[in-house]
Amino acid sequence: MTDNPSHEAAEALRTIGRNVEPPGDDLGLWLVDGHECSDVELIALAQLFGLLAEPEQAN
Repeated sequence: MTDNPSHEAAEALRTIGRNVEPPGDDLGLWLVDGHECSDVELIALAQLFGLLAEPEQAN
């Protein structure tokens, strides 16, 4: 994988059959199965599917 969390999330989502592509020149946006989402949303989606560990929360 990569050190970039959004790229790691994209690769993880692809492994379960999701179509994940950057929509163009805007590096902070992605198309997931035809739906536009931000880097944060992409990472959250991968976490929702249990593909990425959620970061530990500071107390």
